[in-house]
This record gives sequence, structure tokens and C-alpha cells, in this order.
Amino acid sequence: MTTHDEQHPWFTFTVRDTGGTGVEVPKLAKLLEDISSTFYAIARAKIGVGGPRPGRRRIAEEALAGVRLVRVSPGSTTIELEPPPAASQAQLPILEEPTADDVALEFYEEVRSIEANGQPPEGRWDIRRRVRAVIEDAAEIGSTAEIVYRPVARRPTFPAGDVLKATIQTRRMPAEKPPERSRRIRRISGHAYMVDVEPGRQRIRIKLPDGRDATLDADEELTSRIRNALDRIVEIVVEEELEGDVTISRIAQSVEVLPSSGPGSDQPPKSIEELEREQNLPKERPDYVALASAIWETEADIESFEEHVRQIRQAETA
Repeated sequence: MTTHDEQHPWFTFTVRDTGGTGVEVPKLAKLLEDISSTFYAIARAKIGVGGPRPGRRRIAEEALAGVRLVRVSPGSTTIELEPPPAASQAQLPILEEPTADDVALEFYEEVRSIEANGQPPEGRWDIRRRVRAVIEDAAEIGSTAEIVYRPVARRPTFPAGDVLKATIQTRRMPAEKPPERSRRIRRISGHAYMVDVEPGRQRIRIKLPDGRDATLDADEELTSRIRNALDRIVEIVVEEELEGDVTISRIAQSVEVLPSSGPGSDQPPKSIEELEREQNLPKERPDYVALASAIWETEADIESFEEHVRQIRQAETA
């Protein structure tokens, strides 16, 4: 494990050629916020939950991306970061679990790729867009940005050298054309266990039936609905915006509280018989065996149909 001190920091982001004394606080704050959010976006991709995820962060995200600001040096603006506390016990290179070093390395390599006018792999435009936003923030402060990165624990896949450096002209970034954006409407349901009705920041967080969490921004007119949805089973119509095949935003358009039998009840709100009447289902169930036998009279007919389905599925996945 490599130790880091004032002479050998873990990760620095320096903006040069600032053209004046000091930096405006809002510009510096935005740069710091975008660096942090980019690290978290990379961490989410590393643990398999990529894409936007507003709300409380997972412990795994904090362990990979919860970097600490050590100092901001005057003159050429140098932002010095240290890895999350969990990174003080470095993992052995043979382990496959991602580390804070992997997150920092990907940030570093994205900057190098942008400088070289390289295109991101499919599905990585969210991270590319975030790194470009960091560079654009730096352009508001100075004309050149430099990254100096010293891994805590090296891996065989890391570039050679104990110190990795990348420099980019912030005001001359190569132009890129991101994938086309599209929108789609989805309907999801789950248990609403957190709502935020702060003006300008309406959100609802639900537990999906498969155990996953979903945090959604909500239109302002839904404030009263999401407030009443807390600790209830809800159905939400969601508008998703996609960039290529990556979801970049999710906004709840409507929230409906589903009927419940009440706390502690093990009886569903409607019986099977009531549902059958509502849907005009026949009282007697069809004889599915007889129906199938009328279509496939022999074992050969069944085998032929199965082969047909197999070939269709192969064609769809080819």
C-alpha cells in the first residue's frame, strides 16, 4: 500500500492560467460538486447500478466515491482529494471487487480520452457527459486542467508508473455528438417509504416488488399526492428520458395510492370471485388440454412447433 501525504497526495485536480487572484466561490463550489457527483456516477456503474439515482447513497457507493477534500491551494487552483476511509485498507490486486482507485482511474482515463477525441463505449455517455461538465466548470476558472493521481494499491490492469498525469485544454475540448435522446412512459408500483415535498425538490422513494429501490423526481403539482402516499402501496406513471439506451432522468407524472386491506390484514382487498366478475371472465375454466389437443394432434406436431419457436428465438438474438 502506498502512503499519501502533503508531498504525495492521492488525487489532485489543478486549474492553471486562472488570469487573476483567487477564484469566485460559486464557480469553485460547482466544480467540487460536479467532481463528487462524477465519482459517484462511476461508482454506481462499477457496482452495477448505473444511471441517475437521486436520494440517499448506498454504503457501497460511499466506500468507492466518498472522497474527502483535503485542501484547495491558492494561486493555480489545486483541489486535493484523499480516498474514502474504507480505502485505507487496500484490497489485494487479485480481488475483483472495485475500489476507490478504480473510480479515480476511470475519471483520469475519461479525461485522457476526451483530450484525444476518443468516443466512449456504448452505454457510457452518462459518465462522459459528467466528466465533460467538470472540464467545462474548470474552463470558467482557467484555461488548463491537470490531474495527478497516485493509486493506493496498483493492479495489473493499471497503466505503468506510480504517478498518472493527464492535462487538457479546458476551453478547447473536442466537440462530441451524444446519442439521440428519446422518452418513454412506464408504470411501476411499490411501497412508498420516503417523500420529499421541499419546494423545488419533490421526490418519492419506493421499494419495488423485486426488492430494488427507486427514487423519482415528481412534478410540482404532485406535492399533495406524494405527501399522502407515504407508507402506502402506490402505482406511479413515470416519464423516462433516455440517451441512447441509458436512462438519464425519471420524473413521476402521476401517483395513485392502491387500495389496501389495512395494516395487519392478510386478506386481499378483493376476492378472486370479485375480480372474475369485474373482468367478465367465464365461470367455468376452459379445458386447456382439449384446446391444445385440437391444435397439436400428435407428438410430432408439438416437436415441430417447439423447433419453430426455438428458431424464432435464435433469429431474434442473432
